[in-house]
Amino acid sequence: MRIERKQMIRLSTTSSAPSRSKGAVLIISLVFLLLLAMVATTVMQTSISETQMAGNSQFREEAFQRVQAIAMAIANDRDNFPTTGDVGYVLCNTVATGVAGCDETSITLDNDIVTYPTGVTLDYWVTREGPEILDSPPFRESESSTSSVTSYDAAVFEAHASYDGGAARLGRAEVAQGVAIKIVSSAQ
Repeated sequence: MRIERKQMIRLSTTSSAPSRSKGAVLIISLVFLLLLAMVATTVMQTSISETQMAGNSQFREEAFQRVQAIAMAIANDRDNFPTTGDVGYVLCNTVATGVAGCDETSITLDNDIVTYPTGVTLDYWVTREGPEILDSPPFRESESSTSSVTSYDAAVFEAHASYDGGAARLGRAEVAQGVAIKIVSSAQ
């Protein structure tokens, strides 16, 4: 009987060893769980940051497209380029806030082009650049009209458009576009 008891004691002592290792497995699992939570948090923060960067890029592109459309609309309307003013003559929109020294506020554009969200400042203006009159136009004429090139001069302008939505986090852009207006030569 004694032999059987020693074997039973031995069996009971060996069966208690795995219960100690169960605590170690729990600690190791908690450490891995903590590491996984840290990785998940980092991935989430990176994803949020990338989403914000993509949004900023989109707003900047939209702002650029708006000012480009405004500059093109200004350039397509001959009335926005008065040839009566001297070099430095500035023609502004009616609510130009960022432009100093406007000589005239008569630029008119279609309302579809100049609508913008709240929190955005939109300015556009035209400046008469030098020289006052060019002796020959800075653009190419087609072959059929080259014989009359000496009958025309050119006045040079710069059309500016500025979109500032930085306060509303909607992007910021500015465009300046050169325009040469063909006018009848004063030598005729």
